[in-house]
Amino acid sequence: MKKYFLLFFIILFFNSVIEASNVGKKFPSERKTWTDSETGFEITQWTNNTAKSWHLYFNIESFMDNNHAIIFSEREGNKNLFILEFTTGELTQITDEDSIQGAVWHLPQYNKLYYMLNDNTLKSIDTKTYDTKAIKKFDVPISSFTVTSDDKWFVFSSEKIYENNSNKSIGPFFIYKYGFDSKELVQITPGYGFVIGHLQASPTDPDLVSFCWQHLINKDNGTQGDTPQRIWQVNIKESEVKPIALQETGLHRTHEFWFYDGSKIGYSARYTWGKNKGKQFIGFCNPDGSENIMMSAPVGPAHSQMYKDNVHWVSDLFDGSVLVLFSIQNGQIEKSERLFKHDSSWKGQPSHPHPHFSPDGDRILFSTDKTGIPQVYSVKINLNGK
Repeated sequence: MKKYFLLFFIILFFNSVIEASNVGKKFPSERKTWTDSETGFEITQWTNNTAKSWHLYFNIESFMDNNHAIIFSEREGNKNLFILEFTTGELTQITDEDSIQGAVWHLPQYNKLYYMLNDNTLKSIDTKTYDTKAIKKFDVPISSFTVTSDDKWFVFSSEKIYENNSNKSIGPFFIYKYGFDSKELVQITPGYGFVIGHLQASPTDPDLVSFCWQHLINKDNGTQGDTPQRIWQVNIKESEVKPIALQETGLHRTHEFWFYDGSKIGYSARYTWGKNKGKQFIGFCNPDGSENIMMSAPVGPAHSQMYKDNVHWVSDLFDGSVLVLFSIQNGQIEKSERLFKHDSSWKGQPSHPHPHFSPDGDRILFSTDKTGIPQVYSVKINLNGK
């Protein structure tokens, strides 16, 4: 009889644990749609909550498919991941973590998303079933990470931290790869004396990962200023590192990203020194840095993304806080369309627009704190004429 009572209480305990989880919890639609009076484009605000909500960083795929996207929200207290369904406007919570970081990597072709906890534990989640797996707790700090397009390698940068260092020196920074199958951790670059950030795996070549020599902002006693060479690449199979699209003196590039087909690397750029000081551009080059093209545009350090047709390019800092759609042919901007004046405060990543094209070209997803709190929006563009 005691065995049955014990079994009963064990079942009750596990049921209470399951019931306590918010994974799978649904939230009713909060969407509001209107036609923008300035541009004529249809705008939808998808979240309308007193807590912050925002989608993924501009160089990480937020869309699962045409009708679903991954977003962050703090509506349940802690920051967690949710799925936004565009047909109904519903939100579904897919993680229930106490200390999730803001950095993730999404591989929609595998229905898989990777994220880090504050204790350096890497986890993955199946975006269809919401099954979560703890992969590894790393002993070295992780600054930026990506996952190769074949879902075999976790690639990350790490800063060596020196304790009791009164000078608070920066670095060195290394890049490592960790094999999901082999479980081996391999250092694949030397220790560099600059901040390594923005690791991005090529969407088509599992050996190529781009990264940046990142300028520092407000880091105590660190070396600050523009970087002489922003974009770099490492072949993780050969441990070969090289700079991409060499910069002339005074040119400052930021916010590089891969085209969907892996054919180009795009970026925004501006001159901060010399005879061209003040001039601004969007640009792109081949993955090896060749055939580099810069097109004059008033975009500042914009976050950009190129649609899969390699014609339509969206940027979020056009002529002030305006979302703009460029049409590009033969290395030239043929058309510029103002989509929406998002008026982001730019205070913190959740407020940054970080525009994303939906796979079918029907909408651009973006975020802004235009209302005072970061929320998720989209603009209807209908690139394929449906």
